[in-house]
Amino acid sequence: MNKNIFVRIVLWTISVWAFSFVCYLPMLLEQNGIGVPPILTAAKYLFVVVPFVISVVFSSAHSEFKKWLTGLFAEKIKLKSIAFCAVTGAIGLAFSFLYSLIAKEQNLFTDNYPTFFSIIAGSAYLFVTALAEESAWRGYLLNKLSDGKGTPFALIYTGIAWAVWHIPMWTIRNSLGIGETAIYFIWTVLLSFVLGKFFLTYKNVITTALLHMLFNICFIAPVQYNVGLLCLAAATVLVAAKKKRC
Repeated sequence: MNKNIFVRIVLWTISVWAFSFVCYLPMLLEQNGIGVPPILTAAKYLFVVVPFVISVVFSSAHSEFKKWLTGLFAEKIKLKSIAFCAVTGAIGLAFSFLYSLIAKEQNLFTDNYPTFFSIIAGSAYLFVTALAEESAWRGYLLNKLSDGKGTPFALIYTGIAWAVWHIPMWTIRNSLGIGETAIYFIWTVLLSFVLGKFFLTYKNVITTALLHMLFNICFIAPVQYNVGLLCLAAATVLVAAKKKRC
């Protein structure tokens, strides 16, 4: 990879981390007893769009905006990708239902989605936010890295960078401790691998955002169980691939 491009990627990553943290800084100050105007605490709602905005700025500054935009929709939506999304969502719902039976969490679904309207509204919101995230993390960062550094490095770098980006949300907004944050970090890196491979395979940000949304909507069992399920699925795929080669 060209050194200038890699430096640009690192600057993009640091910029996203820094400006995203600033979105939660007023909330952090308020939690520590420092008075903050309400309009500043509302900055937390800008957190999810920061990577997208910075992608627009970086791509425009280097005359790559059109290339980035067309790269988001390089391939038409394929039935196979929709089927993959549907199967993934079904697995998530089935696993969450199985967990609710075993753990006797009878209100798992109703607590998350009390009404039909909440499902529709939640799905719409999560799809829009996933579209913004995927346009930046997979559509800009992963695409640029995979062109120059190869897929394994691109997936690892993107996964870790994306997980680090979530830390202010987990620790400041959700008040998670170190242990819980560590579990969510692992889940996010693993999820990034799935979303990354999916995007590089089907080259369409809409279906990638759909898959992202379905993970958020359907996998509602505690995160540690979802991590175990994803690890089991990855191991199954690796074993199947190894047998196929033999």
